[in-house]
Parts: sequence; structure tokens; C-alpha cells
Amino acid sequence: MYETEVLTLLKKETAYLGNIDGNQPRVRPMKTYVDREGHIWLFSPFDTRKVVELKNNPRIELCVVGENDEVLTLSGRVRNETRPGSSLFRATLEMMYAEMPEMKKSFPERDTTSLVLFRVVVHEVRYMRANHQLTTRVNIPMEQNPDVELALCQGGFCLIEAENKQ
Repeated sequence: MYETEVLTLLKKETAYLGNIDGNQPRVRPMKTYVDREGHIWLFSPFDTRKVVELKNNPRIELCVVGENDEVLTLSGRVRNETRPGSSLFRATLEMMYAEMPEMKKSFPERDTTSLVLFRVVVHEVRYMRANHQLTTRVNIPMEQNPDVELALCQGGFCLIEAENKQ
């Protein structure tokens, strides 16, 4: 399949986050972070409208268009992982600061009290090349088991059973 291309797009390009605010669709640019295990992360100041919208309805879609007109869409939901005392939060934040210049611009003082980290729980991946030939589509219906997700592993798309963190 095309996992390397998918990972490259996510790391290199700006993603567009689609979500629902009540009955109003919203789309905004977001920089994604892909960790070493293939999980996708988003970050935001905690006092934004987007954070409230995602708390009310965590279903999202990310769309990325590459410089060669390839298109990637990821559907799923976000999981709020903002727990400043947790080892996951601290480790993810450290990796993001080390690997993403955008973090230093947005949060130069590393003020974790004003930061929200969302992990994207991927349920569907669609990747299309510029000739509009669908090359990859992986789909896990959310309604059947919301705790199963896709990780973007280097060797392929991996199904993982997520811990229930409600």
C-alpha cells in the first residue's frame, strides 16, 4: 500500500480539520504530529471555540493535499489527552517540542496549562494520487467498536485495540 506517502503528507503538509459545531460544519488548518508509534496528534490553545466543539462532538475528518495534488483524508474521532501530570502527556509534549517548530511558535514558554493535546483515533484512511485513482482505503466502522483504531505503522496500517480511557 502507500503508508510511507501517507506519513510523509501528514508530517510535511498542513491538514484541514473538519468537524461539526451543532449543525454547522467547520474547517480549519491544523498542523499534525505523528509520533513514533504512528499515532496522530493535534494541539490547540485550550480557550478556543474548536476545543469546545470537539468536546461536544469528537468526530472529525482531516484532509491533506500534497504538492503533487495527492489527497489524503482520515476520518475518526479525537481523544482529549490533556493530563499535564501523566507520563503520556509529558512524553508526547517533549517529542512535539523537539520535532515541531510550530509548537515553539505557538507555545514558546511551554505553558502546559494553556495547551490541549488531542490524539486522533483513525477509523478510515483514503489516499488518492493526482490521477484520481484510489490507491488505499481502510475502513473500520466506529459504531461497531469505537475502541479499535488504525495506527499508521511504517510497515503498513495496523489495527490496534485501544485502551478505554473514558
